[in-house]
Amino acid sequence: MIDFIKDFIEGEMDSYFFKLDYDAYVIEHFPYMENENPILAERFVNTVDYTYENIVDRELTDEEFRTKISVAFDRWLGKTE
Repeated sequence: MIDFIKDFIEGEMDSYFFKLDYDAYVIEHFPYMENENPILAERFVNTVDYTYENIVDRELTDEEFRTKISVAFDRWLGKTE
C-alpha cells in the first residue's frame, strides 16, 4: 500500500490511474494491513483514505490532488503532526 501511494506522490503514476486503481487496491490490501498492524490501518483510514474520499470528486489539478494525498501520506506514517 505504501509503495502504491508513494509511486503516485513521486509522479510515477498520474492521478487518472491512481483514482482508477485506488479503491481496488485498498479493497485488496487493507485487510492484510488491518490484520498485521491495526493501529497503522486505523491511521490510514483517518488520514489517506479520509482525504481521498473527500477530494476525489473535486475538480483539483493533478498537482493539488497529489499535494493533498502527500500530506495525508506523511500524517499516516507519522512524518508530520
